[in-house]
Amino acid sequence: MDGMTIVWIVVAIAVLVIVIALIAGAMSRRRTERDRVQAQEHEQQARASAARAEKQRATADEVDARARRAQAVADEKAAEARRLSAGANERREEAASARAESDQHRDEAQNLWPDKRGEDRSGEPGMPDERRGQPMLGATDEQPVSPTRDKQNVTPMDGQGVPPPDWDDGSHPHDPRHPKHSKRT
Repeated sequence: MDGMTIVWIVVAIAVLVIVIALIAGAMSRRRTERDRVQAQEHEQQARASAARAEKQRATADEVDARARRAQAVADEKAAEARRLSAGANERREEAASARAESDQHRDEAQNLWPDKRGEDRSGEPGMPDERRGQPMLGATDEQPVSPTRDKQNVTPMDGQGVPPPDWDDGSHPHDPRHPKHSKRT
């Protein structure tokens, strides 16, 4: 082997090493670029997952706030129901007391009637015995009706307490079926 052959062998080996180095560098760059693209994709997925998680947390907070509001409304309604129940109980007690006082006054009045001692006078001027303990006809909390109203339920038209036939259809202005009393708009 002469010197030139050795030089060509060294040049060939050097070219081969350079080509291998260039190929390895290109592969490394491609691998680095691929890793960078994958890292960006993972980063985008992480941001999307974080946004979904934040949205779900916000939704959960909103549902929790609605549940707290509903619970507050329920507590308020329960308190109102307890207050109304207490008021109803108080009114029942007052009604029982008034009933007892009424019975006492009636008994005293029956004892004081000079012409008919011992007779039952519950029909004058109070309520008949068969109606005792029942609500009066037409009575409401807002507008109680006197016990003698049943006897006064006479219309000027017929004198017998029966409305004229032309008012049976609800056309009378005081009839609740009258159009002016309807809530339709």
